[in-house]
Amino acid sequence: MKKNNFTWSDAIEKVIRRNDNIATLKLLHEEAPLIYAEHNEIKGLTPHKTIDERVQRDKRFYKLVPGLYTLVDTFDSLPKDVNPTTQTAEQKENLTHVSMQALLLQLGQYYQYRTFTPDKKKQYLSQKLGELSSLEEFPKFTYDRIVKRTRNIDVSWFNERGMPSRVFEVENSTDIKNGLSKFMELVDFKTSMFVVAPAKRENEFKNILKQPSFKPIEKQVQFWTYEKVEKLFNSERETFELRSQLI
Repeated sequence: MKKNNFTWSDAIEKVIRRNDNIATLKLLHEEAPLIYAEHNEIKGLTPHKTIDERVQRDKRFYKLVPGLYTLVDTFDSLPKDVNPTTQTAEQKENLTHVSMQALLLQLGQYYQYRTFTPDKKKQYLSQKLGELSSLEEFPKFTYDRIVKRTRNIDVSWFNERGMPSRVFEVENSTDIKNGLSKFMELVDFKTSMFVVAPAKRENEFKNILKQPSFKPIEKQVQFWTYEKVEKLFNSERETFELRSQLI
């Protein structure tokens, strides 16, 4: 291919193909600029924005779940549990859940928190979620009975004092009440709590949060859509990369 005819989309496609036809957004951010630079000069300091725009608009790419991309012409080569034309609803939900946990774990580290998930053995492509978590063990920040319950929250971010600063429950189709009941254990802490779910579940979340049993935490809990998590990940990834150049 002649110089200057190689596009960002070509670089993205190459990354996906050489990674068994599936690539995380993090991987695309890391590898696509290197491939593009072999053919063209990179202008500007924000190639991640270009990558994010291309995977959304170029018809050759397909978002399997937030943060995970493939190529439309490689569906048949994907494992059945990942292939959008063959996977079951349960397999789709499991993939979505683990993908969101992976993004939240990485996002927490961009914000300089220490991160934990109880689902260390869950597979996220070639990695386990435990490899994306910075903490091996859940900090014993208070009474055992509270630690025992809260350690099962999907993703937790801890500050430098070992206290839970942000906690997240991913609720694709599962009972939101169950996640909120875990959050209730943290009512006496200055912890921000987030239910992460499809946008269509926001009204359901609001109605459940109005129930008297959850009133004590209503000002501590927010609803985040999958799109918001992915957008935050994209922007913070860029900031993290720029900040690292100053160190």
